[in-house]
Amino acid sequence: MNEDDNAAECKTSGTVTPVWETTLPPEIDSNMKNKQVSNSWSVGINSTQKDLLDDDAHLKVSYSPGKKGGNFGLPLGAKLTVPEGLFGKKDSISCQVAPPSQRWRHSPVLPYYEHLTSEIFILNSTVHPLKKSVIVRIPYYQIDSEHNEINVKGKWKDEEEWVNVGFLHKTDTSSPCIELEIDRLGVFVVTFTPKKETFEVTTQGCLYNAHMSKYISVRVPKKAAEKNFQCAIQITPITEEKVKLAKEFYPFETSELENVSEIIDLIPNFQCTFRRAVSVKLPLPANVEVENESSNTDIAVLAKLESGWELVDTKYRFTRTTVTCDVKNLTRFCVVKSKPDRKKRMAAAVSILEGRCEMEKGEVMAFINFQEKTWFLVLECFPKNKLDSKIAEMKEKGFRHFKKEISKPEEPVDNKQHFRRPPPIKTKSQNVPAEFEIFDGLKWTFNVSDDLKANLDSDYMENKDLQYYKHLPESLRKFVIEPKTTEERTLIGAINLTPVGINDQKVREASTMALRIEVDEETVKAYFHEEIIPEEPEVKKEKPNLDLLRTPEIKVDKPTTPFTPKFKPLPPSVMERLMRTSRPQIIIERESKAITGKSLRNLSKYVPEGLTLAVHLDLPDSTITGIGFDAISNGLSMADVTYKILLYWKRTRKDKKDLAVEMLADALREMGRVEAAHVVQECHKDSKEVTPEIFSQLLSKMAVS
Repeated sequence: MNEDDNAAECKTSGTVTPVWETTLPPEIDSNMKNKQVSNSWSVGINSTQKDLLDDDAHLKVSYSPGKKGGNFGLPLGAKLTVPEGLFGKKDSISCQVAPPSQRWRHSPVLPYYEHLTSEIFILNSTVHPLKKSVIVRIPYYQIDSEHNEINVKGKWKDEEEWVNVGFLHKTDTSSPCIELEIDRLGVFVVTFTPKKETFEVTTQGCLYNAHMSKYISVRVPKKAAEKNFQCAIQITPITEEKVKLAKEFYPFETSELENVSEIIDLIPNFQCTFRRAVSVKLPLPANVEVENESSNTDIAVLAKLESGWELVDTKYRFTRTTVTCDVKNLTRFCVVKSKPDRKKRMAAAVSILEGRCEMEKGEVMAFINFQEKTWFLVLECFPKNKLDSKIAEMKEKGFRHFKKEISKPEEPVDNKQHFRRPPPIKTKSQNVPAEFEIFDGLKWTFNVSDDLKANLDSDYMENKDLQYYKHLPESLRKFVIEPKTTEERTLIGAINLTPVGINDQKVREASTMALRIEVDEETVKAYFHEEIIPEEPEVKKEKPNLDLLRTPEIKVDKPTTPFTPKFKPLPPSVMERLMRTSRPQIIIERESKAITGKSLRNLSKYVPEGLTLAVHLDLPDSTITGIGFDAISNGLSMADVTYKILLYWKRTRKDKKDLAVEMLADALREMGRVEAAHVVQECHKDSKEVTPEIFSQLLSKMAVS
């Protein structure tokens, strides 16, 4: 295969069962239409142990773009664009997506307000560093764009630190995605953070109406602030589901709460107390409107100070959808509607809601596929509302599910017998699902105990954490378990989970759990059953036939002398006539070194006025127009345009020596670039290529003369 005509070559490593099928974008190069790419980390019955546990289980694609480059499909609908001339014939570029069970290997450590919203893409190539930029389009999962904004994190190859990467937000696709133009490869992931709006406050006062919400404004009177500062506005929504969930888990603190607005942060870049009161206008809770001010004694504004949430006890001024109050500090605010005469209890309710904006009911479950010689375990965390669908999905794949169990003490029975010490309180385990909440980034450490243990070939020994990713489809770990002993009996094992970094005692107790796993005796016997391999019958050795060892006599014929015909020698005149050719002699003329590709590239950097040069070189108007439109559509620089024009002009010239050099020098003089024409002629005269050093030397000589 020729280097210039090579087709992109796709090599998909591993055999995977499709769970998330990927449809390649229609604009992908035609040489990829017959290549099927699927992305999956399935744990189905028919999967092998390597498909489940090895790094090859997640999708990995590799391409050999060749010199032509092109567009290539990546997992999950991502796309790669390779420019022409970046790779050679034997170079390759690969992309892999970290599966949920291996996400811990590549996931960045993020602050509490930043969250993952895409899978983790890992790009590698045999060329490092890249001489040109490649374009990578990465999809991400939908977010609340009204209150959040997208960011891209990257970790460059051979580096350990995660940095923010510049990107373009693409809106011309069916699913949301971002586009990176990078000349370095590495690990990339899309995140999102709360949207912020910043404004300036001066000592001369300020009146600012927020763009994020027309119901928010801040009025700072003159000389209220000691010095100029910046203030940021941030909105955290509180949905009805979150309020309902908070009332379910904390009924006493939230019993008097009826409705609540968003949590609105007005955050100055330094803490200050104003000399004069500052007016803050805030939105009322949803579906709450004010008809007259005298009937709104149950609406309260709360502010978060150093001591906690407190009621803003000033006079409120209402409009139909807003409330305005005077404060001495800019901080976090929230507007609530309480039951009659219960405003003072709202501080405790808002304190509960503040820490529960991202919480939801959760479930942790173990799924096990019992095969004869291998027991696959999947430990997964997911929202409570997905419980039934998740069990049905895993049941179709041959997995049994095991719920968590809690221990409740039995009530002691009063026997009439008297003991020196009270009898021990008996406990029994019940399959009662304890309600608990999960949030993005919640992490447990777990261990397998009792009659079961984890197989050492899995990644259990490397990492024993299970982390919940709220904005990604799956949060799971998977590995192989096996009996701890060789006893053929019913086994009872447990997976103990302990939350990490939880300070709230009530939340920590609700999130600490154990999953009880019972394996019946028949399954254990099947695991230890050894198949009897029948012995192969012995092969009888045959006695060697000695007659075969005797070498037969071979009659060798005497070689005959070949007949050589005799020819008469031809006269010299005939030989001369036969050797004479009627074609004219072809003289190969080499082009001048002043107009080689390298020389034209250096010249184009010094003379970027390519379109003007094209006119003086007498190129057709249609050609000039086409090159101009091509430059605009591809985003070429002026030097690139000049280089393309010079290459086109050189291809149209039959003579590529004296006449071509003279014509290029005349065109440069006509457009006022006398020094460039002088450089071209001097390089042609000395049989040298045009280089930046020759430009600087000749220009310095001209300046001296």
